[in-house]
Amino acid sequence: MTMDISFNIGGAAGQGIDTIGDLLNQVFVQAGFYTFTIKDFESRIRGGYNFIQIRVSDKPIHASVDHIDVIIALSKDAIIGPRDRLTQGGVIIFDEGIEFENLESCHFSAPLEKTAREVGGNIRMMNAAALGAVLAIINFPFSLAEQALTGIFGRKGEKIVAGNVNVAKALYDLTKSNFTGTCSYNLETLEQGPCKDNLLLTGNKALALGAIAANLKWISSYPMSPSTSLFQDVVAYSHQLKIGALQTEDEIASITMAIGASYAGARSMVTTSGGGFALMVEALGFAAMVEDPIVIYNAQRPGPSTGLPTRTEQSDLLFMGFSSQGEFPRIMLAPKDPAEGFDIATRAFNLADKFQIPVMILGDQYFADSMMNIPRIDVSGVKRDQGKLAKSGPDSDYKRYLLTKDGISPRAFPGDKGKTIVSSGNVHREDGHITEDPEMRTLMVQKFMNKIPAILTELNPPQVYGDENAETTLLTWGSTWGAANEAVEVLASKGVSINQLHFCDVFPLRTAKLREVFSQSKQVISVEQNVTSQFASLVRMQTGLGVTQHINKYDGRPMTPGWIISELEEGGIV
Repeated sequence: MTMDISFNIGGAAGQGIDTIGDLLNQVFVQAGFYTFTIKDFESRIRGGYNFIQIRVSDKPIHASVDHIDVIIALSKDAIIGPRDRLTQGGVIIFDEGIEFENLESCHFSAPLEKTAREVGGNIRMMNAAALGAVLAIINFPFSLAEQALTGIFGRKGEKIVAGNVNVAKALYDLTKSNFTGTCSYNLETLEQGPCKDNLLLTGNKALALGAIAANLKWISSYPMSPSTSLFQDVVAYSHQLKIGALQTEDEIASITMAIGASYAGARSMVTTSGGGFALMVEALGFAAMVEDPIVIYNAQRPGPSTGLPTRTEQSDLLFMGFSSQGEFPRIMLAPKDPAEGFDIATRAFNLADKFQIPVMILGDQYFADSMMNIPRIDVSGVKRDQGKLAKSGPDSDYKRYLLTKDGISPRAFPGDKGKTIVSSGNVHREDGHITEDPEMRTLMVQKFMNKIPAILTELNPPQVYGDENAETTLLTWGSTWGAANEAVEVLASKGVSINQLHFCDVFPLRTAKLREVFSQSKQVISVEQNVTSQFASLVRMQTGLGVTQHINKYDGRPMTPGWIISELEEGGIV
């Protein structure tokens, strides 16, 4: 049986929709199924309409969908908002305390709060009650749910486990008896899914784990959504793993502290969003001038100014690529999903150390907060490359900025025996002392740029998904990969000649595969979460190649495969 179900859990901030979502996710993951979860929430502490949408399938999925099969509503807004997207045969479950007129058979008024209080003795178990009602609607075997609940609450003791199981079972049985409608999905004969024992990760969590695996030793941050959870995830392990972590007074302090830690030899990282990075720009130039490796994570959100702080966008690409005065090399990486996020974090630190430059990771709210399950990560394959290090021992002639053919000077650290290290944000000589000599200035600029050929050999080329010889190509980067990839698969299954060219390593560009695809395709369509097609502009700037048409989304909400297909069809592209 093919399964692909979309659940929408909605309510006001503070009502516990996160917990219900986590429970439902864990139940299906522990049952061995693929899940993909997005979170949509307003930038307020309480109130407003927020929702979590969980897609469950027996096949790998990398994007959300527009339709909803089951709505779990904890407020009236949670019924009104998504009701138009409910599929034929879909179901709405809501607490009996919500006044809702014109009940239909597909609407189920459930005593969620009452059962939590009477059966579990704690209103907080309302989340388990909602879970029980949902699972009954789709005839999910309760034995599998009980196993999942035991695993989820096991650390809290037998009493908590028993309470949640009893509450969930009470609503499960009541729903079975009282629900008179029908649901499109009947999982009564459900068997173990294909991906047991996977990891359930957000993009931010995956980046945090990758940074830790790469031997991160310092992280500083001024909290700014949607990057904050990465910092928090590292802090959770910081004492155990001896990682220096500090919430600073502002973004300028955050990046300058990270630069100082890196100068002393610690692998360092700073997390922020676009508005915070704006304050870091001068320090970015300083890191470049002193050739200090640092990793910067920008979880993008819509701007300008405060913009939409809890929404998603890809509008900082050109800002990140050309920020700070002067010219110097930098690397920008944009993970497409959590699995790639882990890999990118480990690569970022190696690339920063090897070339002694800033490396930037571009996520966005969609990548940062979306959750999916991936195969367990084999950390034994993580390699740490510190690049060129100066020989140990005294060296009175050591020059921190020694001119070399590849532009990379052997690196030493303050305190290394017998070496004097001088650095300055001004133009300097090989020994680090300030100079205004025009010949030395020229040599030092060339030193920067001599790194670029080697950088390009270390970066990954773009990947082609689908028929290499397709007539139409979707050009994507970063987190839009999943929605575009599924759109390509759907259209290709209908006979459309279409593929996808996707970039993870977005700057500087490796252009060979890009030129090959552009020469073969009759039309190349850029698909981006910004209004000006920034990546397409970057491609044209670097190669002179222009795309045929643009598909842009900039309302703060993520793309879906259905939305992309609609845009392609309405534009007469396919």
